[in-house]
Amino acid sequence: MAEGDIRSNAAEGLHARAFALWDELAAFNAASSDDALLHLLATLCELAGADNAYWLGAVRMANAMPGDLLNGWRPRAVRYLHHHDREVQAFADGVKLLESDTGGDLHMFEQVRHAGTFRTTLLHRIATPEFFESHFYDVIYRRRGITDAAFVVVPLNADCESYYCLQRSDADKPLFDQGDIDQAAFALRGLAWFQRQLMLSHGLQISSAALTDGERRVLNELLTDKTEKAIADSLGLSKTTVHSYVRSVYGKFAVRSRAGLAALWLGQGG
Repeated sequence: MAEGDIRSNAAEGLHARAFALWDELAAFNAASSDDALLHLLATLCELAGADNAYWLGAVRMANAMPGDLLNGWRPRAVRYLHHHDREVQAFADGVKLLESDTGGDLHMFEQVRHAGTFRTTLLHRIATPEFFESHFYDVIYRRRGITDAAFVVVPLNADCESYYCLQRSDADKPLFDQGDIDQAAFALRGLAWFQRQLMLSHGLQISSAALTDGERRVLNELLTDKTEKAIADSLGLSKTTVHSYVRSVYGKFAVRSRAGLAALWLGQGG
């Protein structure tokens, strides 16, 4: 078989996997957004040959200070595929560094300059030699054994974007190339509906404030047919506590009922 035919067959196989992914995500119900996200991250790792991945929901704040290198953009939610609790702590350390004057994430500064466009980035292509010697790189990459990273950013609107980061931690693996990240980008291109639901499930995009962990747990249950009593039993909470969460969720989404929430998830509101 000719080399061109081999490449063509490989691309067709990867595209077929992306098409299957779209169907698989559509089969998750609205209350299973966390499981759907983990399935997406696992498939992106499969497509790009990554060892770990995370999703980040970024929002542009209205009260950005003059001279803000991030132009008001801040992370508001994050989910790792593997070792979530450990990685989230490292992520929090990175956010602190972004806010400090000790140097920050060259990649993030580059990303905000292109906000509003669907884009891919290979860290090793935009990083300077100085970046790999920086305190930020040491804390966020080297100490965690991450050898390379690649990114796909999906804008939802002018003030809300989804970041997908793919990571390699095997020193024997080559760095990501454009073909690797293009496979992940192809899969994400067809998932605008999923990005919206993902943001909604975290209280981003159209709610007045991000949801707390407790509110998210109750929200997922509200998207089923369970009564508030059944939700309380399921979560091990009192009915009074659940009702308080329900009122808070409705308030943040500016709806009055479950029907209003359902309309948002169906794209009929907001």
